[in-house]
Amino acid sequence: MNGRKRTVQIKFRVTEAERNLVLEQINLIPTDNMAADLRKIAIDG
Repeated sequence: MNGRKRTVQIKFRVTEAERNLVLEQINLIPTDNMAADLRKIAIDG
């Protein structure tokens, strides 16, 4: 991971229904990067 700004990894489990809700939220945010989308959701709510 040389040169990476973010070196800490966070993993969590969700149900299929929760995953679908997360994916719906991700589709509302205009980015092509799921990691960036999840960071935004986790930080901003």
